[in-house]
Amino acid sequence: MVIRVWRLSIVILLFLFLALQFLIPARLVIGGLGAVGRPSVAVGILLAFVWLVSAVRQRQLPAGRQPIRWLIGFYLMVQLVGLAVGYDRGLPEAEATSAQRWTIYIVSMIGVALAMAEGLKTRRQLDTVLRGLVGFAGFMAFVGTLQYFRLVDLTQYIRIPGLRTNSDLIGVAARGDGGFSRVAGTANHYIEFGVVLALVLPLAIHYAVFSPKGVRRVLSWVLVALIGSAIPFSISRAAIVTVAVTMLLMVTVWTWRTRYNAAVIIVVAMGAFHVVNRGLLGTIRSLFTNLDNDPSIQNRLGDTAYVWQLFDHRPWLGRGPGTFLPASYRLLDNQLYGTLIVGGVLGMLALLLLFMVPYLMGRSMRLRGSDQETRHLGQALAVVFPAALVASGTFDSFGFATFLSVVFIAVGAVGALWRLSGASPTRPMQAAQPGDKWVATPMTAHLRDRIRTAFAATRERPGIRTAFEPMMPIAGRDLDREDVTYDGASSQVTTVEVADPDGVGAEGSAPSRGRHALSGAGAP
Repeated sequence: MVIRVWRLSIVILLFLFLALQFLIPARLVIGGLGAVGRPSVAVGILLAFVWLVSAVRQRQLPAGRQPIRWLIGFYLMVQLVGLAVGYDRGLPEAEATSAQRWTIYIVSMIGVALAMAEGLKTRRQLDTVLRGLVGFAGFMAFVGTLQYFRLVDLTQYIRIPGLRTNSDLIGVAARGDGGFSRVAGTANHYIEFGVVLALVLPLAIHYAVFSPKGVRRVLSWVLVALIGSAIPFSISRAAIVTVAVTMLLMVTVWTWRTRYNAAVIIVVAMGAFHVVNRGLLGTIRSLFTNLDNDPSIQNRLGDTAYVWQLFDHRPWLGRGPGTFLPASYRLLDNQLYGTLIVGGVLGMLALLLLFMVPYLMGRSMRLRGSDQETRHLGQALAVVFPAALVASGTFDSFGFATFLSVVFIAVGAVGALWRLSGASPTRPMQAAQPGDKWVATPMTAHLRDRIRTAFAATRERPGIRTAFEPMMPIAGRDLDREDVTYDGASSQVTTVEVADPDGVGAEGSAPSRGRHALSGAGAP
């Protein structure tokens, strides 16, 4: 009898984290722990502990530079400094408890990012985890689709021993004049549902494009269709804006043929969606055309003066992370406003760097990756961060665990791809190879060489005089002869006998007879 020994690897722990994050409804938690009582948070804490043990032991972490490690370290330091500042000013019990929960929560997310960045040993392991992210997001989209068509709400039937609901399950709501269903899947809110799917969609497209032919490719495209079609079911402005940002940024990396195909697919898909869900697209359009009459927009605009008033009290370090409670103050549907209040200038800087640094690293791999699959994956990961930053300006994004999980998974994935691909800003930009049909050559790749080549080709074209060539003198009947040269020493016009390459001869139809080759309709 053969006994298999299963080792608990980082890949398995990351898969477990994603499964607990996406498969279990967000409001099912371990009793007494509140929002941080989600089982996935416990796995994130375990990953943080594993990384810490590896860090203190010699040669347990990958060698070489890892910008993500320093970025995460700086972000954690800012959070701890803010926590100390909050306790120093004297926190009420409710705010102190909330700050402690936030610390646990963010340490868990940091553990996930570091495990991704430095715990994955091969590119295959990275692709496995990211494919798992796409698959679990597809499941959440499937649950939301069932909710939208009111077939069944699977979240009402998920019961796990030891877990209880932190608050009532969000269920299915109605929005618009048509009373369209607004769904959240297994997420904590409708906005989070749509935004998370919009962030994962570029990765789903990447793995569909580069999947091997057969069943795997078909399933990958099914996930793309499932995720893409479920985004409008959230009936959320934030979700539509997020998917617009991700797809516009993805288009920049594709070849013109791929852009044309994508445009055709989008038009056909929107037509089919309109037929199946009449009125839904009109309802979504009204979210943008009726901004002046939307109370949620007016409330957000009205929060500006309130936010600046609190910011002026503690502008540099803020009030402390996790201490701004909606029940005690007011609900801010804007993560950037919330960060200004609780983190001040330093907290805002840390937040912007958390989005900016991985974006620049992903863009670097898009420009300098050794093959088109690496370059495409670099772009698919990079677009997550500007889209997430834009979305954070529309709702309090860091209060939602699934959103934050996707962001930190992407941060860690960028670090892993950077390390595994040997990326470096000093590597020259890579042009598309003859067999590359998905990723175009960067506009700035080998720019000097391309300019020199184009200039040299222009000079070599027959009948073309550049600005650096002297005008040839014209005399008598030879004023347009191309076989005339100028002897500068004797000021004589001499003729050179040359072979007629076209075999036309003097009796043939000579072009541009009687005028300069660069003049008239023949000029390029």
